[in-house]
Amino acid sequence: MEKIEINAGHYLELMDRLHVIACTLNDHCVEHPLSQKDKEIKFRIEYALGQVLDAYQYVGSKEYENENENNTH
Repeated sequence: MEKIEINAGHYLELMDRLHVIACTLNDHCVEHPLSQKDKEIKFRIEYALGQVLDAYQYVGSKEYENENENNTH
């Protein structure tokens, strides 16, 4: 297994990609007429959206930890 080098830009890059996915889910799926009509469909899509937003927040917290770790050395 190859060693993957992570740099500071990777955090922002992944957060950006998660943001794009969250916007896509919301704009094209949650707001879709079928989702608006069927509560179960909307619930499941909103659950997925919540998971993506949780991942976004987690990556952001890891970026913060990484910045603080690098600034103390």
